[in-house]
Amino acid sequence: MQPDSYAEKIAQALKAAKTLYRVGRIDDARRACALILQLEPWHPEATQRLALIARQQGRMDEAVGLLSELISRHPNNIAAIRTLSAIWREAGQPERSEALLDGVMPALPEDAALLADKAQCRIDRQDVAGAIPLLQRAVALAPDYADAHTLLGVALRRNGDKAAATIAFGAALALNPQDANALNGLGNDCLEKERFAEAVAYYRRAIAARPKFLKAHKNLAYTLNLDNDIDGARAAFARLLELAPDFHEGHMDYGLFLLSLGDYVEGWREYEHRWSFAGFTEPDWGGGLPRWDGAPLAGRRLLLWGEQGVGDHVLYGTMLPDAAQRANGRVTLMVEARLVPLFARSLADAGVAVVARGEKVEADVQCPLGSLGAWLRHAPQECGSGHYLKADGHCVEEIRQRYRAQWPTAKQCIGLSWRSANWHVGDYKSLDLESLLPVLRKPGIAWVSLQYGRVQAEIEAFARRHGIEVYQDPEIDPTNDLDGLAAQIAALDGVASISNSTVHFAGALGKPCWVMLSAGRGRMWYWPREGERTPWYDSIRLLRQARPGDWSGVMDRLSEALDAAF
Repeated sequence: MQPDSYAEKIAQALKAAKTLYRVGRIDDARRACALILQLEPWHPEATQRLALIARQQGRMDEAVGLLSELISRHPNNIAAIRTLSAIWREAGQPERSEALLDGVMPALPEDAALLADKAQCRIDRQDVAGAIPLLQRAVALAPDYADAHTLLGVALRRNGDKAAATIAFGAALALNPQDANALNGLGNDCLEKERFAEAVAYYRRAIAARPKFLKAHKNLAYTLNLDNDIDGARAAFARLLELAPDFHEGHMDYGLFLLSLGDYVEGWREYEHRWSFAGFTEPDWGGGLPRWDGAPLAGRRLLLWGEQGVGDHVLYGTMLPDAAQRANGRVTLMVEARLVPLFARSLADAGVAVVARGEKVEADVQCPLGSLGAWLRHAPQECGSGHYLKADGHCVEEIRQRYRAQWPTAKQCIGLSWRSANWHVGDYKSLDLESLLPVLRKPGIAWVSLQYGRVQAEIEAFARRHGIEVYQDPEIDPTNDLDGLAAQIAALDGVASISNSTVHFAGALGKPCWVMLSAGRGRMWYWPREGERTPWYDSIRLLRQARPGDWSGVMDRLSEALDAAF
């Protein structure tokens, strides 16, 4: 049995260690814990505090060693088990973390904290559905456990039940008004509903509660950008990157923000961080070759490869003629297989060989298409006409003659696209045929669907309701036959579309195109914030919503534009 003086010294040192740790005097806290262990080796609280300090200072092996030994000596030390479990999760080993928890949970089946920890492991393993019942049980066992409500909100939101997630976040805030994760979650809910001012308020509260909360800083900058608070967004990005210079997602978003402002020099540089961001899952098609740094190629062969979606291929492809000139024609372009015929025809005169992604090629250096801007587009005025695609002339003429025969009295034959498949912001960019009714009623226009995806039922239902035909050409598949789609667009008098890949084809073909732009989350960086022109395509005109979700003004301007054009 320890003398009272020993017990008093340990209690005093432990109290000092906690206080020192709380005020940030980490080394002094470590020395206080070391003193305790001299008096009582493997003292549970002192050992765990030393492990926390080692974890905070990046000495993970030391933290794991201390906690593992402590648990072996005190198998029921739940605090140590939870801390070691958290370390395994942070190390990207959620299975190991969950196994550690499973070893103690049979003896404590109603421990809400352990249930929540196990649920976090499930979330880390992408088993969100498996996490939800655990969290529901945790909040039932401990209704005042704010963190469990918050984590339940996170899981529900990721599982698509956003209304229930909002309720869970609200419950967490009722228990703890400073719960930064719940505040951030409610901010995300407002952001998705395009209630930007409310979202900003929640993110600011989250940052006040946790000043180094990187996700909240990033969300704040992103939302201020969407709300056109340029100075506020710039300051928020600066603060984010000051806190975390290696936060690649933040750099990527900052790059897109700068590009939208026309700051191409710094914008391209920041956008390069996408390749270091784990959430950017684009494969590297460069075959391990050195990256081209924009220097003279001096006879070296250049491999360029398309990244992201079909629309991105076409957009960034506007720089291909300049790249081919730099390389004296010694260029191989690797693109989605659907694009090979169209790109091969369009770039034949520039000496560019076009192959499908994944094919083996001979080259000396490589560059993704989206990275060409750093070397070839230093300012918006350097973009040129954007007209470089060439459709199959015979196919164009065949389609044109067929449509003239089908609608001999039509004054205009206009292509139409109204949906985006972008998983992140497609719903904000898209509309339905009912919203287009004021324009589709205009006399003298034959409307041809350029819309990819399954829209036949929508078109047929619209025709039954209003007696208006939006023609789907059975000979062209706009999803898979992109060469045929290009010929179809070239055969038309013009195109009216929301912001999707269709408008990039129209712009790159030099076809008159009116783009119906959403005002909020659906706005893309390459459509400038003001005016009706984009530097990327001179045949495109931009028709903007006055406010998110309201397409009525856009329909009026589209009707006027069609009248003026023909």
